[in-house]
Amino acid sequence: MKKTILLFLLLIITTASSAQFTIWEDDFEDGDVSDWVLLDKDGNNSNWKAGKNIQLDENGAIVGGNVNILGTYNIDFTTGAPLENIEQNWAVTAPIDLSYYDGKIELNITAQTSIYDGTRNLLVYGSTSPDPESATLLGTLNLVRQTMLDAEFKDYTVDIASLVGNQTVYISLVNENTGFVGYEVDKIWITAEALLGVDDFEKSNSIQLKQNPVAENLELQINEQLINEDFSMKIYNSAGLLVKTNAVLEKNISVNALPQGIYFLVVSDGTVLKKIKFLKK
Repeated sequence: MKKTILLFLLLIITTASSAQFTIWEDDFEDGDVSDWVLLDKDGNNSNWKAGKNIQLDENGAIVGGNVNILGTYNIDFTTGAPLENIEQNWAVTAPIDLSYYDGKIELNITAQTSIYDGTRNLLVYGSTSPDPESATLLGTLNLVRQTMLDAEFKDYTVDIASLVGNQTVYISLVNENTGFVGYEVDKIWITAEALLGVDDFEKSNSIQLKQNPVAENLELQINEQLINEDFSMKIYNSAGLLVKTNAVLEKNISVNALPQGIYFLVVSDGTVLKKIKFLKK
């Protein structure tokens, strides 16, 4: 039995270290983009918005399709005529934490230009501030369209390794600064290759795990000074997914609801202070 358990744990670790796993995503299925910042920088009241991709009905009128998207358009929906000015619209994500990951980090986007448009570029910017003025260009996605009326959503990828290690990261989607009909994003997500290893974190004896493996509760030995300061904790599974978070640091943390496996407790005060690996049995 012991050999079987060890083999199973080795398989988990090997799989987690060799495969990309999703650490953040938005598929716009709920139509809620309230955590995004949508900037109409040209000021004409036409901006990014959540909705359905556009299609034509049997009478040739523009109607909603069947894909939930985040889109921006440069047309009058009543007449189909292009707007008078060139759009400059920014869609900025909520802050994303990339401080706990290592290896290849990629931004993935499923997108298309809308019907009656052609092949165009979607610009991807990144920064550690929500201010677009601080953003730098990470990549240019060439959204290829081969027909006029078919849905042609395709997957595109941008390397965002330059942002790894930052606790607050903002990704911005920006339309190419030319005339266009529309951009439509079906899904956006970030994948990572690995969690940072324990040795990548600052050594600290202020926080220790009293027992390992853990059955129901993480019992921590904590320097009393840390209890009264602004420390938070997060628990990640072996695949790098966040499974539990606490806004405050506590000496006793329930993990009873977590399935058996390997986990990482990460303690932070804005920067990573301590990372502890434990086995939930």
